[in-house]
Amino acid sequence: MVRKSFWIVAVLILALLQTFCAQNQQPPILIDNVNIIPMDSEQVLADAAVTVENGVVTEIGTAGSLVAPAGAIEVDGRGRYLMPGLWDMHVHLMPNPEEGPEVFERTLETFVRVGVTSIRIMWGTPELLEWRDRIARGEVLGPRMVVSGPIIEGEPPPELADVIPVEGKVLVNDSTDGANEVAREHAAGYDFIKVYNNIPADAYNGIMAESRALGMAVDGHVPFDVGLEGALTQGQRSIEHLRGYVWHLVPEDAPNQPGRDLRSRTLAWNSADLSRIEELARWTMASGAWNCPTLAIRKLWAPQGEIDAYLETPEGQLLSEQGREFYTNRTSIPWLSNFSQQDFDDAYAGLAVQDSLLRALVGVGAPILAGTDDYPLGYVLHRELRELVAAGLTPYQALEAATRNPRDFFELTDGSGTVSVGSRADLVLIEGNPMEDIESTLRIAGVVVKGRWLEPN
Repeated sequence: MVRKSFWIVAVLILALLQTFCAQNQQPPILIDNVNIIPMDSEQVLADAAVTVENGVVTEIGTAGSLVAPAGAIEVDGRGRYLMPGLWDMHVHLMPNPEEGPEVFERTLETFVRVGVTSIRIMWGTPELLEWRDRIARGEVLGPRMVVSGPIIEGEPPPELADVIPVEGKVLVNDSTDGANEVAREHAAGYDFIKVYNNIPADAYNGIMAESRALGMAVDGHVPFDVGLEGALTQGQRSIEHLRGYVWHLVPEDAPNQPGRDLRSRTLAWNSADLSRIEELARWTMASGAWNCPTLAIRKLWAPQGEIDAYLETPEGQLLSEQGREFYTNRTSIPWLSNFSQQDFDDAYAGLAVQDSLLRALVGVGAPILAGTDDYPLGYVLHRELRELVAAGLTPYQALEAATRNPRDFFELTDGSGTVSVGSRADLVLIEGNPMEDIESTLRIAGVVVKGRWLEPN
């Protein structure tokens, strides 16, 4: 009886595995007569053809030279450009417990439908780990997800409690707290650690020591008590929003001094000494740290008239009611609640200094990443690319920040970030050459995600 039961269970498991494999087996793809932007160098392979099988690029040849595999989906790429799938390297994404899972599934699908085939989530939860794994198993259509642990933070000064919210963050006080939290997040299966502004130096030391011991990278803000020098020296992998730099750029006698609240730090950019930028850029490059500048979120500083005009654009119309409130009632956001309208105008003027720092970083070879920290999810990554070009990067440099650079950042070995034989088949087919017009990235003619062909909506 035991032997018979064993074989029944074995047969059932095999049947389930066969069903699962069949569901995840995608037909081959031939994209012919296409122009390829391989992203291994600044070039276009004109009049080419690509085949995809079993989730990888299997052949690249000249137009008309490749034979479509049996049962292949054949795509006419005439006049179109094929590039690697895009990464958004700074995403905040939370399932709404009041909505059903199907709503969240539609959100995940939106990313890939607009060519964002991979994302780095900067505030993780156990629920997001489950979704990450379901996507990886092919149960749900969505972008590859790399998920941080919950944000690690320290207690803010009491007088700034109203403008520095800590709800949902993990608060640490000393090195033991920091090390213990890293160990907990490692055991829970998070991919990396996210640090924030008010972590005490001793706690940061504990975080970094335990992270090194467990092989977990640390990304995030630059804690005030640590400073840019401490973060770069200790090996923090990424710096978000160009945090930490303003403290080194503002002379001690300048009228606007950076403090612990966002308002003071933002306004202080107007007092920056531009002659100091080159040294900071070289210092960053030598340390090996990456920067994710998140230019898209800076629209929050824009004049109200510009915001109103943005809300009427096709992208602005995609914002949820909450997202529109985010822009129309900015001072209701705790960390913006002490800004006046004049502060927003002054903050907007200071963005030119940040652009100078960004150009200097790229100019000395300090690598950057394209991330948004903004909405509408998926679509906003294309705005980030436009903002990077507007800040002075070439279109190719902007595309690198969303394709090949994330591959190098994560030290991936699956060919991600390029179109090459053997590379992971996350691809975007677009109308127009983005190296001539970066806005072409949103003119999507089709997407391949893990070898699955998706028609445009």
